Amino acid sequence: MSFHGRLVALGLSVCALSAEAAPKITIAPITGDKKSQVGSQISGALCRTYTCVPSSRVFTKKKPDWNKMKSAQVTGLLVGGVAKAKSGKGKEVQLSWLDKPGKAAQSWSFPLTSAGKLTSSSLQTLSADVGNLASGGGNAGVGAVGALAAGVAAPDTMATTPPTTGPASASSAAGAVAASAALAGTQAEPLPLPVTPTPPAPGEKSLADTPVAVDAGANQGFEPPRHQWRFAVELGADLLNRNLSYSNVPAGSILRPYSLSLFVAPHARLELYPISFFSDGFFAGIGLFGDYSMSLGLKSKFQDTANTFEKGTTYTNWQAGVEWRMRFWKDSDFAFVPFFAYGKQKFVTDGDPTGSGFSGLPQFDLKGIKFGLRVDIPITSGFWILVSGDYVSWSTKNLAIQDDTGANSTTFTGSAHAIEAELGFHIQLVGPLAVRIYGTYSSTSFTFDQNQAEAAGSATDRYLGGRVTLRLQF
Repeated sequence: MSFHGRLVALGLSVCALSAEAAPKITIAPITGDKKSQVGSQISGALCRTYTCVPSSRVFTKKKPDWNKMKSAQVTGLLVGGVAKAKSGKGKEVQLSWLDKPGKAAQSWSFPLTSAGKLTSSSLQTLSADVGNLASGGGNAGVGAVGALAAGVAAPDTMATTPPTTGPASASSAAGAVAASAALAGTQAEPLPLPVTPTPPAPGEKSLADTPVAVDAGANQGFEPPRHQWRFAVELGADLLNRNLSYSNVPAGSILRPYSLSLFVAPHARLELYPISFFSDGFFAGIGLFGDYSMSLGLKSKFQDTANTFEKGTTYTNWQAGVEWRMRFWKDSDFAFVPFFAYGKQKFVTDGDPTGSGFSGLPQFDLKGIKFGLRVDIPITSGFWILVSGDYVSWSTKNLAIQDDTGANSTTFTGSAHAIEAELGFHIQLVGPLAVRIYGTYSSTSFTFDQNQAEAAGSATDRYLGGRVTLRLQF
């Protein structure tokens, strides 16, 4: 080959080496890294050598999108999180390199210092190994790691994979650099041989203590999945059927049954989880909630052969209390949710026309406490099943009975309790917006005290129906 041909071939080799010197990678935000110390160190070490593509460009709905990675020519994705060390002492960062769906190509576990930072040897080991992986399996030499990995670290005692060393690659890269320098008419200096870093002397700062600029682009548009929202608002409506009946009715009872095939009550709910503003852990699910529903334009109709009229009717149901979404698996939204609340339920006929009433119709105006359990069962990230049940102990002991003039002229005494249940579905629509659809059941039993001749053994006030709400959850 002629001298000019050799120069052309050598130039092409240098260009190819330069093109491969900065593969594209993505560094996902490190979970559990509250002060972004570890993420800052990793980004500062790797993004000086590689082209770091923001995770927002290669993630879809907080998950890696391999089609986007291919389109952006990203060779691999570094993910991980800070956790308690397996040895039981201190913390460690667990990292994985993903270059295709499925099992990670390589994983590491590096111990953190008491200040929550990576040591210099851990950073050098990671840099060398990423260079090896990003270059398609070759050794991490110059071009893949550059001057940053010129001194390859000794193995970190807790690394799950051996450190990458590259004497051969260093020699090849040194030759390429020397040839390039010859073309320019200058003498190339040989690359330094790999060395083992020595620990810093007492009082001397190491790389782990050196501030590193955060690569903001790597975190842009991405937030690790939160399994506990901070607050939520629901607006919708209850669609209910009511049926009031009695058991053990004596011959002299004045009590009147009641049925209503369907009525609508607008419904609102608010949830607030103060601890979740600071943590996504086990106690972040402790929150406050309030529910309120009220009928609009509801009327009850009375009709017999002698008289026909409609009377204004009011239904309200509200509760306020505390609940705890207990998640025993930190990476799952599956939760047991015990709750406790104080509430009130009212169904009375109290409107026009005056001077007319439903003789023998009880006017339920109950208040009391409830406690129950809900289970959140995520089938997918956007579809949940919600199952709940509760017991209500009504503190109301008196039940007013309306007469035919509309006045509550009679009062019976007794005790009441209720059993309630819901089966619902949570369907994510877009962003924080979701729709929830419930089937609901509520049955109040009022047991009359004995020696009340015009009463009955008990009354059962049952509501059966459903609820549809739009939910904003942040």
